[in-house]
Amino acid sequence: MAVVSAILAFLVWIWLIDTPLILDRKIEQEIFTQVPSVKWLPWLIVAYGLEGLGYIVTGTFIVSIAEKTPSFNGDATFVWMIVGLAAVPSCIIWSSLAKKWGIVKSLVLAMILQSIGIAMPVFLMSKTGLVISALLFGATFMGITTLATTLARQMSPSNSSRIIGYLTAIYAVGQMIGPTIAGILSSFSHDYNSALIGAASVVLVGACLLLNGIRFEKKPNIEGTCQKMMNNTIQK
Repeated sequence: MAVVSAILAFLVWIWLIDTPLILDRKIEQEIFTQVPSVKWLPWLIVAYGLEGLGYIVTGTFIVSIAEKTPSFNGDATFVWMIVGLAAVPSCIIWSSLAKKWGIVKSLVLAMILQSIGIAMPVFLMSKTGLVISALLFGATFMGITTLATTLARQMSPSNSSRIIGYLTAIYAVGQMIGPTIAGILSSFSHDYNSALIGAASVVLVGACLLLNGIRFEKKPNIEGTCQKMMNNTIQK
């Protein structure tokens, strides 16, 4: 894996083209009016903390849940491979959707889909249910991180490092608390149903907290912005 990672890193280094763009104030303002103002940041921080608390329950216990499902026949780790395969294209897919629909709207959708995936084994405790759960989980958890950090960066480009630090810290706290609570619930109930329902509810609450940010978004006009940048460059 180390050798493969080194080769892929080398290829990315070759193909990566860094083209910094110098925007005038008017064009820069047009780009960042597509996201909420920095005053909306507490909603994002709380929602992202709830995401960290909720998603980690599936991330921690999905293989253990699969082991209790007879249809896997002792091959429970297969479910984690599905999570990984679903995660591979997720950042590209969610970034593309964000360009079309807006970041907040895409983030809300990703969290709703993830909450469905977390709760799926409770209502469909079978190999099919766990595969669907793994697909929805893998396809969203990295995409949510990408969208949330991109949104934070665009909300406050001059102070993005500090804001992303806050997001990462609250996310980490959620990751520590989530498995502890889930472990306590599962020890009392002798199954993972209550933990999964709780985790799904937490993520869904986080998605609901973000709904009020959709009204700030405009439909991005990337082509128009690029055209303005080209025109300004030619004039200069």
